[in-house]
Amino acid sequence: MCLPNTRHQVWRVGSRGSNVVQQLLVAGMLDVLNHSGSSRTVRVPPESLTEVKDALQDAGIPYQVLIHDLAAHLQAADEEGRERRSADNSSCTVSSCPAPLNTHYMTFSQMEWYLRDVNTSSPTRITVSSIGKSVEGRNIWLAHILPSQPSDKAVWLEAGLHAREWISPAVALHLIHHMITNTSATSSVDVFIVPMANPDGYVYTWITDRLWRKNRRVNGGARCDGVDLNRNWDSHFGVGASNNPCSEVYQGPSAFSEPETKALRDAMLKLKDNLELVLALHSYGQDLLYPWGWSTGEEAPGKHDLIAIGQVFTQAVKNATGTEYAVKNAAEGYYVASGATDDWAMEALHTKYVYTLELRDQGRQGFLLEPANILACSEEIWQGITQVIKK
Repeated sequence: MCLPNTRHQVWRVGSRGSNVVQQLLVAGMLDVLNHSGSSRTVRVPPESLTEVKDALQDAGIPYQVLIHDLAAHLQAADEEGRERRSADNSSCTVSSCPAPLNTHYMTFSQMEWYLRDVNTSSPTRITVSSIGKSVEGRNIWLAHILPSQPSDKAVWLEAGLHAREWISPAVALHLIHHMITNTSATSSVDVFIVPMANPDGYVYTWITDRLWRKNRRVNGGARCDGVDLNRNWDSHFGVGASNNPCSEVYQGPSAFSEPETKALRDAMLKLKDNLELVLALHSYGQDLLYPWGWSTGEEAPGKHDLIAIGQVFTQAVKNATGTEYAVKNAAEGYYVASGATDDWAMEALHTKYVYTLELRDQGRQGFLLEPANILACSEEIWQGITQVIKK
């Protein structure tokens, strides 16, 4: 049997290659594995090797092959990690899962076990409910952290929209645990957290393709599956995205075509009048991104306030662990892209403080971030969010 990513290569593309790389991404000929820094790391499937090579050479852009067979590289990494997983697994079972795991990433089943347990054990602090179903029928869970006093303010956190970004749901689950056990930080604000917004894609990364990004929509008439859920929101739909189902940034046939984004949208609309902060957790890059993502020419309302509160967050993170995050405009700091959670929340809900947070690291491990980072990354984000809520 041929493993996913067999004969896929990983290249580092020179600093002048950003525009060409973006064009190739939209065309479905490669996958961009990092967006910050001067160079780009890309995954090139075997059927595109010649065309991508020719495009870069024609543009005079140098590249270096970092990994010749990605499947073999991922298999070796998985075998090494598998040996470390068994001991920690014993603390989260179907019958008892009192806390998120610290030393390795949780399966989707383990996430559900934890949410079920905490919903039962802490009924005065949290309610957990399903806001909808995924393409394949899995629940999309919403955790509502209850304030200890009457509140008309709400915070929304979304995680796991891109399946391969495992640190995102891991941090979200630890944030839930922090908020349940540290009542003072959220005593006067309702906090809503979706720890896994793309359960089908996440399960697929565990059993089939570790670097899968999209949901698991079967695109009729196309040879490629999946929709990029962070291009599927109804905000300047199609700008900086792709209408090619084989692209990693495939926007889908229409805005909100996917049950996952519909469920998130509908839940957020119910909170529209109270939402003061929307934070979408992604990885990687260690950047706090503010709108707009769809344009470099348009300035988001309240830009200076967005930057100021962003700097409160990044300073708190640095104080906690020494990790440095940067506050950047999404389009200027990364690339032009529409149909994302953050732009839609600002445009449709008029939420003042809206960000996408790219978690650890800055590319050394990337999407394959070692689980040893879970606790420290969760702690620094907890400290950052706490300071922002206080403001």
